Amino acid sequence: MIVRRTVLSLTALFVLVLTANVYFVYVIVEERSPNIETNNEVVVGHEDRNIVAPSVINKLLKPEQKTVYRNATLSAIQKIKHMLLKLSSEYYKVSLSYKQVLNQLLEDLKPSVEMSTELWGTAHKWVGAREIVPKHAPHLGSVLRTLCSTKIIRAENAQQQGTQLKMMLTLLGNQKAVFKPQWYSRNKVIGGPVYAGKDRHNAEVAAFHLSVLLGLRRSPLTVGRKVNLRREVMPVATNDLLETFYQEGNNTCFYGVCYFCGPNQPVCAQKDVMEGALILWLPPEYKLKKHRSPWQRTYKPQTIARWEVDKNYCERIKAMKLYNPSTGPRLLDLIDAAIFDFLIDNGDRHHYDVFENVTNSMVLLLDNGKGFGNPHRDHLDILAPLYQCCMIRKSTWDRLQYFSGNALSTSLEALLQHSHITPVLSSLHFKALDRRLLFVFAAVEVCFEQRGRERVLVYDAVR
Repeated sequence: MIVRRTVLSLTALFVLVLTANVYFVYVIVEERSPNIETNNEVVVGHEDRNIVAPSVINKLLKPEQKTVYRNATLSAIQKIKHMLLKLSSEYYKVSLSYKQVLNQLLEDLKPSVEMSTELWGTAHKWVGAREIVPKHAPHLGSVLRTLCSTKIIRAENAQQQGTQLKMMLTLLGNQKAVFKPQWYSRNKVIGGPVYAGKDRHNAEVAAFHLSVLLGLRRSPLTVGRKVNLRREVMPVATNDLLETFYQEGNNTCFYGVCYFCGPNQPVCAQKDVMEGALILWLPPEYKLKKHRSPWQRTYKPQTIARWEVDKNYCERIKAMKLYNPSTGPRLLDLIDAAIFDFLIDNGDRHHYDVFENVTNSMVLLLDNGKGFGNPHRDHLDILAPLYQCCMIRKSTWDRLQYFSGNALSTSLEALLQHSHITPVLSSLHFKALDRRLLFVFAAVEVCFEQRGRERVLVYDAVR
């Protein structure tokens, strides 16, 4: 009897110790698990955030989260690619509608009046809550030509305008404009992540023309301009900017003052002449307010954002007053911006700007310099606002269809022929535009299939 009790006691003690050990091992594993959610980010151990294996996600998520989280990015991309294979032939046909749009823009781009600093006032009057350039702007060509050639009366650092090297120039007539220098040749392919590399000046020029072509007239007026640094800039430069200029052989170089600027990252002219993008600054009465994008990337190799794994992410965003479609146009603006960014391959819109204290202000399409980096890759996750929310303005959808059948590249190339730095883009980038437009068509068709056309197309009075 005593032996039996002893055996039972030892057995019970063994079970108790084993249970305790299992418990503590579980606690230790849980504490070391990389499933840490902070600031809407989920840390995962995987090389490519865009193709995280579903099994990895499932292991990282707690049981009750599995119904909420999954690899929404990979799932959506697979559906879009599958839809691309069965797109209607209508999306491959040339629509004659694009010619009317193109011809009107080509007419607007013709200089109609003599170059004059009084045109700055014309450009200022164009700016409103929902557009920077009006639908019909007969003096557009004249304003752009003036921007290309008007005398520079002051040059200073533009350290308050972003993290990369640029100059703030003041033109005759006290008009400010931002100058972004050329870093790469037209044929340079930027490898690495979608946000890699320096700003591309030609991307800014192409993006402005594409914005007006698509009816998204929210990008500041931009031209390509060649400036003589020694003759036009250095004599009117502020001391802190001038101190960053130096001579390297026959070439004049400078490195400016900004977050990523320094003597180890100069940009050099061809002798004294530097090509760049010159962006007309907005009227001083319009103050900008910056917002963090709900679809911001984490910029960390081991970290993915919540929007990349949460299939219900857009529903959570729409629950916020700022992005509720019934209270304003902000979400539809971000969807427009996502389509625009995907076409130019700009995956770096981590923040966006609106006009402060302006009712229903548009989301401005600023800082497009990270576009047109790699014509061989299509980063479909840039379209996340579109394929997660499954909403698009009917006016945007109709406009996009004007440019089916390779008409988008044809039209943009025609507009860019007017640029002072033509050719602005390589032929590969034009081909990429047409290919990406087909992906946009496929993404919307997936939404039609899932929700029905009547729930996807939004008749929005605030364009």
